[in-house]
Amino acid sequence: MGQEAKLSIYLCRLLRHAPEDAGLDMDRRGWVSTAQLIENVNQGGQYSLTMPQLEQLVAADSKGRYRFSPDKSRIKACQGHSIPWVEPELTPAAPPAYLYHGTTERAWHAIQESGHISRMSRHAVHMQADESKAWQSARRWRQAPVVLKIDARAMAADGISFGVSDNGVWCTGQVERKYICGVLRPAR
Repeated sequence: MGQEAKLSIYLCRLLRHAPEDAGLDMDRRGWVSTAQLIENVNQGGQYSLTMPQLEQLVAADSKGRYRFSPDKSRIKACQGHSIPWVEPELTPAAPPAYLYHGTTERAWHAIQESGHISRMSRHAVHMQADESKAWQSARRWRQAPVVLKIDARAMAADGISFGVSDNGVWCTGQVERKYICGVLRPAR
């Protein structure tokens, strides 16, 4: 794995899970000072980071996980936080008819046993309107990937609310098994 990929993983860790690892002052919406991020990463000695590198990492992220403020003085992860006190900025919205959740065969078996898709340590269950993006999420686990097709229209009709992040990830607290209307597996 190249240095840029490692830096991207580190950035994800800092902005989603452990801002304290770099001494970042994160607000309750997940925003941190871009200057502080660069300075503290460089002081840590493990990585070297410049503003152009950070801009490139944000632009190249295939999932659009990060956002700069309009003046680029602040940066945040759009969703995926495991930090209990962070409240991701989600826009309440009616979902499309179907959403897709990328996971693994192993997790699918656990979902069947528990009766629901859990948010795990995150603030919400993440879903995609685009099936190909769900496949991208499923494959990141490096295990047998599956994509679950969710009847989001039925969930909304039953009063379950949804929010959508800046990068188009659909979020909700939990998805009961009864709303899973398909299990998609890779073509052989």
